[in-house]
Amino acid sequence: MSRKSRRAIVVVSALLLLVAGVGMALFLTNRREVTTTSAEAYQAYRQAIADERRFYSKEARVGFARAVELDPSFVEAMLGLARQSDRDQAISLTERAGRLRDRLTDRERMHVDMQLAAVKGERQKMMDIARSIHAKYPEDIRAAMALAHNEIATGHTEKALAIFADLLAIEPNNADAYNQIGYFYGYRGDYEKAIDNLKKYAFMAPDQANPFDSLGEIEAYSGRYDEAIAHLKQALAIKPDFFEAYGHLGVAYEGKGDYPAAIQNYTRAAEDSPTDSQRRGSLARALRVCLESGDRAAAEKIVARMASLPPDKRFDFVKPFAQAALALVDGKPAEAERLLMEMRPKALEYLSAEIKDPSYKPYLADWNFLMAHAKVALGKTEEAMALYDEMIHPPNPWSNFEGRRWVYEARARQAELLARQGNLDKAEQLLAENHKWNPSWAPSRPAELAVAQLRREKVLAAEK
Repeated sequence: MSRKSRRAIVVVSALLLLVAGVGMALFLTNRREVTTTSAEAYQAYRQAIADERRFYSKEARVGFARAVELDPSFVEAMLGLARQSDRDQAISLTERAGRLRDRLTDRERMHVDMQLAAVKGERQKMMDIARSIHAKYPEDIRAAMALAHNEIATGHTEKALAIFADLLAIEPNNADAYNQIGYFYGYRGDYEKAIDNLKKYAFMAPDQANPFDSLGEIEAYSGRYDEAIAHLKQALAIKPDFFEAYGHLGVAYEGKGDYPAAIQNYTRAAEDSPTDSQRRGSLARALRVCLESGDRAAAEKIVARMASLPPDKRFDFVKPFAQAALALVDGKPAEAERLLMEMRPKALEYLSAEIKDPSYKPYLADWNFLMAHAKVALGKTEEAMALYDEMIHPPNPWSNFEGRRWVYEARARQAELLARQGNLDKAEQLLAENHKWNPSWAPSRPAELAVAQLRREKVLAAEK
């Protein structure tokens, strides 16, 4: 599984203490404290935490909701339910938790403050709180993960790995740490180290779906498609509704060039997703495959499915995105260009309002991708080149495979444009950079074949 909020808490044993004067129970574990008035709520919470650590989102959501139902003032359960919810509900639950922070333990208050900063888009404040938690409670994996993800997002992979090495020094059998280390190596293209760490994770949790999903995802993005498919099917044999595995099967089949199978698996991921925002993400990936393959019938069904989902604050600009993609499938680049220009201000305004981080620059890689596609079709090559260049050098560093993919595909498409302008050396350099991550990616193959053909033609012309 990719970086899908790997926030988990270790709960091992409990001791019930009566707190004089407040009629409140404080459950203690060997790792952390949680405050609740109900032993039954605590047991539901423990099960939800176990499910969250397995990345069984639906079960975790049910468990956290049950804990909150049994104890409406159970703040850590509220935070857990927020982590498994769509954005509006997540904000509401986290703010509700914030109103109860004064009755909590020190660590719980810090968790509330960190999650409040996260839902408000206050990234720097969130990182400051995470550092405070990490300094005081070095075994707290949620704070450690927040810090590590921030390090990789700012280009400091080695610092991220050091954070997880510290966790393993405290708890050598911390499976979550091995999972994360595997991803960080995978992001930078160090395949062997990535797989080595994920196999340790699978050894520690052989009865869970996520280790095999993690292996499959990294293999899919590294071009080992058959291995990826085998591991992802293994994950689904353990848990048939593990939606992330269907999404990563979509990646594997897309990389192989089996576009119908890719669309089928992305749409199946949408069906099994626990939240509407995750459904939209999976459907958007399926729609992107329709654009690659020119599948008009499938694109129309996907756009209709996206439109049927309950609207949220982003819906005003998600809908034009889908309509623009459909216009491109229909061979109407001018219409796509118009739709994308009209929706851009709303999208940027939304991002600016949601992400209150002075270092963040509002940027939409998928907007660039669609607009560049339209520009090329309209013969506006230089404008397309500028859009691809921004994708290759994004204003905010990418921090996961989806972000890396935009860089990869922009390189391939810019390589073709450069080759057609006669700059074959630069084109081949861009493709060589891609191959360090993945030697064979079907959506980029037409661009690579075009560059290779132009090189052959140049060689033959020189030999005459």
